[in-house]
Amino acid sequence: MLHRRCSRTAARPPRPRQAAPEPGVPVLDVVAILGILAVFAVVALIAKGVEKL
Repeated sequence: MLHRRCSRTAARPPRPRQAAPEPGVPVLDVVAILGILAVFAVVALIAKGVEKL
């Protein structure tokens, strides 16, 4: 039983390699920076609203 299971996995073709990321700024970094800026903007708006009270 174990031998069959091992031979099945060994018979699979190898996975194709993923393309190497292009040099430059990764998209996730840009999204993270935009998210952080948005959080700061919301906090600033809340602070201005509290200041007017």
